Amino acid sequence: MKPTTYQVRIRVYIPEMMNFFQDDPRLGSKDKPYKADMFYQVLSPYAHFYGPLRNILVFEKNARYVWSVESADGKELRFTAINDSPEMDLEMITDKPSDDKWNKVFKKPPKMQPDGKLKLKSNESSSNVFSLETTGNLKDGGKIKYSFLFEFEDINGNTNYGLVDPCADLYPPPPPPEE
Repeated sequence: MKPTTYQVRIRVYIPEMMNFFQDDPRLGSKDKPYKADMFYQVLSPYAHFYGPLRNILVFEKNARYVWSVESADGKELRFTAINDSPEMDLEMITDKPSDDKWNKVFKKPPKMQPDGKLKLKSNESSSNVFSLETTGNLKDGGKIKYSFLFEFEDINGNTNYGLVDPCADLYPPPPPPEE
């Protein structure tokens, strides 16, 4: 059975974010990116979300999710990483993540990192797109949060960095969706 494809576009409101953080010139580097949590919107009309801010994606079984990031004016932004290649972090909302649990959620997931997260590398022809496929036996939506670093140019042509992390470690994760 062919998986259902869901496009997940992240739209970031760059001018509003830059205006909000204008009093802190230290922000915008890879080491101290802009916190874009209040300045982004998830556009995916057929995907399901939950949580107090409706920002945790509930994965469907036998589905392919294709992620991209853009500015509010429709300009494609670039996923980036502190290391060598763009990546997205996926973290399971559980106290004991394991490779076995990740294998029940995604087809051919990368090996789990020591901190329990997956580092999803771009596997499309464009380094600005991530995709992943869920298994056919996925239960309860996977209970996974996402975070990623992205780069953009300001009005002066300088490269800046922002971070989308909807459930940062400062706050406890929302409860899992009801079955």
